[in-house]
Amino acid sequence: MDTYRYCIIGNSAAAVNACEAIRSLDEEGSMAIFGEEDYRCYSRPLISYLVAGVIDSRGMYYRSASFYRRMGADFHRGVRVEALDLRRRTLVTEKGESYRWNRLLLATGFKPFIPPVEGLEAVDYLTFVSWDDAKRLLRLTARPVRALVMGAGLIGMKAAEALHARKAEVTVVEKMERVLPMALDARASAMVAERCRSRGIGIVTGESVVRVEPRGGHRGRAVLEGGAELDFDLLVVAVGVRPRSELAEEGGIRCSGGILVDEHLRTSHEGVFAAGDTAKAVDLVRGEPAVNALWPVAALQGKYAGLNMAGKEATYPGSNSMNAVEFFGLPVLSAGVVNPPDPSYEVIDRVGEDGDYRKVVLRNGVLTGMLVAGNIERAGILTSLIQERANVRRVKNFLLEEGFGHIHFPRAVRQERIVEVVAGLSKAAEPGGVGGGKASRAAGKGRKG
Repeated sequence: MDTYRYCIIGNSAAAVNACEAIRSLDEEGSMAIFGEEDYRCYSRPLISYLVAGVIDSRGMYYRSASFYRRMGADFHRGVRVEALDLRRRTLVTEKGESYRWNRLLLATGFKPFIPPVEGLEAVDYLTFVSWDDAKRLLRLTARPVRALVMGAGLIGMKAAEALHARKAEVTVVEKMERVLPMALDARASAMVAERCRSRGIGIVTGESVVRVEPRGGHRGRAVLEGGAELDFDLLVVAVGVRPRSELAEEGGIRCSGGILVDEHLRTSHEGVFAAGDTAKAVDLVRGEPAVNALWPVAALQGKYAGLNMAGKEATYPGSNSMNAVEFFGLPVLSAGVVNPPDPSYEVIDRVGEDGDYRKVVLRNGVLTGMLVAGNIERAGILTSLIQERANVRRVKNFLLEEGFGHIHFPRAVRQERIVEVVAGLSKAAEPGGVGGGKASRAAGKGRKG
């Protein structure tokens, strides 16, 4: 039985960044990466752009074909891990192969949630979360089709936009009262919906699909709870995702709506870490553990998990939910709390003469959320203030100004922030510091044991 110092289950943002972080501290430790899909690491957020023809297949990759060799990692391509034996520190693949590990990272990502809709299982529907999904959509839209998208979250709306680019006749059905209900507020949602409708996409909100009548293959008819019927040639189910934590749960690792981890991304079992869309880690705004299924969050968690796996006590700084997306030329960016749950939050918003929309949310003077639609310039400083949990009470009236910046802070605060930035840069430049370290030469390439 082969033994590795590091085993990584997963092959996306968290896994790749963990691999690189490990190599920044340990150039020789044997490593294996188990990827369930038959691809090297690619960017899932670009799936819609591939379908729309904005990029080609080469643009999907974000590391070179030599990545695994350079990292000195054995890449088990297209291999599903079926079980973990935590006591023996072994994993078993679907092929029946067993491998021992000293430290293990669970970066298993998410899976699409499939709602219990009558008749759905009899239709050859698609999801929109993988490269294989994109390939199927490209094949099925070689000629104009009527496409129905169930769900108007980020995945569903990007699927609709991509299908529209493929000349499909698209209708989106969302059970909530508006599109992108979790990422945006009512005004920004209306802006996105109007932009999509103006391009010919049909949007039905406040209704669910209660029954699907198959018509053979991908074709069928959807019956809405209000009685309306929609015929389709292609059905995309995009009503949400769930953390893939089954492997951890079955192995005996503590889970609750995701794999529970501490400030070092450690799970409840010694030597086992988790990162990415399956990990339930500290959320800065909520002040409690949460799953933030976002690419930048997965990358950051993977980095810190890798550093800790390699022996560095690196405290994960936490993250918050953030979405940056564009629909038919309308850019939208949101972060933190955008739909305050109670009156304890203070909301300041502004609509510009050109229709641009800006909003910030505060609680006890601390910036906890922001949303901009249209002109998103200068939004970066707002997201950084949320990440820092900055008290902006004294400058709150300037937050939505187009020229808002550090100049609006009192002089003492400006000096303090400059000192913090310089100190952070100096620390990062230290050998072995977070983000520092030697370039990996991976002298132990391909070795096991």
